[in-house]
Amino acid sequence: MSIYDSLLQIPLFTGLSIETFNEIIEKFKLDFLNYNKNDIIIKKGEECNETRFVISGSVKYELISNCIKFKLTETVSAPNDILPDYIVGNNQYPTNVYAAEDNTGIMIISKNDFLSIIQNYKTVLLNYLIFLSRKAQTPIETFDRVAADNFKARFAFWILYHTNYNSSEIALVGKYKDIYSFFGVQRTIFCNAIEEMQGLGILTADNKMIKILDRKMLSAYYRKQIE
Repeated sequence: MSIYDSLLQIPLFTGLSIETFNEIIEKFKLDFLNYNKNDIIIKKGEECNETRFVISGSVKYELISNCIKFKLTETVSAPNDILPDYIVGNNQYPTNVYAAEDNTGIMIISKNDFLSIIQNYKTVLLNYLIFLSRKAQTPIETFDRVAADNFKARFAFWILYHTNYNSSEIALVGKYKDIYSFFGVQRTIFCNAIEEMQGLGILTADNKMIKILDRKMLSAYYRKQIE
């Protein structure tokens, strides 16, 4: 696969022609950096002044909140956007992002340049709006049902909301007690739900980690819970 083919498969650039992408390259500055495994790419709390894309290898997200004692991790493989929902506005990243393997290639565009690209290239704007809509498609009534006494739905919803639709190796890393305390349920309810999802092949679990095996299956499980 050529570099152009890889870049044009990035979700925000899907549908652009090589000619149009060449035009973007001529008008705007694109920087390319290379990282080795475990090198930090984005640090939690860092201001979003640049737009980043993984163009080779993969990156690992690590969501850590001050109010919880466990972390949510996932892997995003190239070619892909990195946290595009933080481009607009004066935002700080809530997530650490590391290189998941050696020779992970990252493309960087300044925030101002990317906003200009959105304004001048309708295809990129539409792709960005499609991305934003994925997190805005949950109807209010569905959220009400999730927020009610339905741990299975809330658990699935929380993971789906905080992870990318095309990510892999999703895991909750931490003690059972910290996880079920965060969701406000008793250990028995938590363990029964986890055991059910293990039986369905959605996840595996031990005392230190809950690993999602299939995000699409988790999504289908969530929809079934709110029917």
